[in-house]
Amino acid sequence: MARSRPVLLTAVLSAAAVVGYLTYRGLTSGADPAEDVGAAAAQAPAVETLPDFSLANLAGEQQSIRSWPGKPLLINFWATWCGPCLREIPMLKDLQAARPDVQVVGIAIDKPDLVGKFAQDIAFNYPILVGQNEAWAAAGALGVNIFALPFTIFTGGDGSILGVHTGELHAEHLEAFRAVTEDLAAGRIDVAEARSRIADGI
Repeated sequence: MARSRPVLLTAVLSAAAVVGYLTYRGLTSGADPAEDVGAAAAQAPAVETLPDFSLANLAGEQQSIRSWPGKPLLINFWATWCGPCLREIPMLKDLQAARPDVQVVGIAIDKPDLVGKFAQDIAFNYPILVGQNEAWAAAGALGVNIFALPFTIFTGGDGSILGVHTGELHAEHLEAFRAVTEDLAAGRIDVAEARSRIADGI
């Protein structure tokens, strides 16, 4: 647990700083932020376009979230100590194997050494980026201001953010994302309709 109590947060603090602070308290006190997730829900994106940020990959090199231009992204924020996060990983691996036109990206809000050891055992088939405060700042840049894991961002191939899902993903959520990205790529729906369908189906 943190050694000292925090000073009262003021409106001057940014949302990203608040989230980073709460995460620090949760991690250092041994609490599981995943337990703070109520019913999983999709939300309309607070940010419309994927911002450019970089985090360390498993090799320790900085990698931009825009490293996969033209591909729809499923950006999954997780941690090694988060049970619901770990339950999602086999489904995300299956999605990546079945849909090479879609890019799954895992962002681990965790210690790099723990993620590296976990990755050796789990054999990810999609890229993993790692950070602690930096990863929470990235979540803030994506418009996510919650203290809970897991959460997932869905984007179109043009970088449009289609939706945000808080809580554990299930097979029907991935199927809805698959269908939306196929229709969007084929021109059968526009971004506004894709966002509506993500909100309804995820």
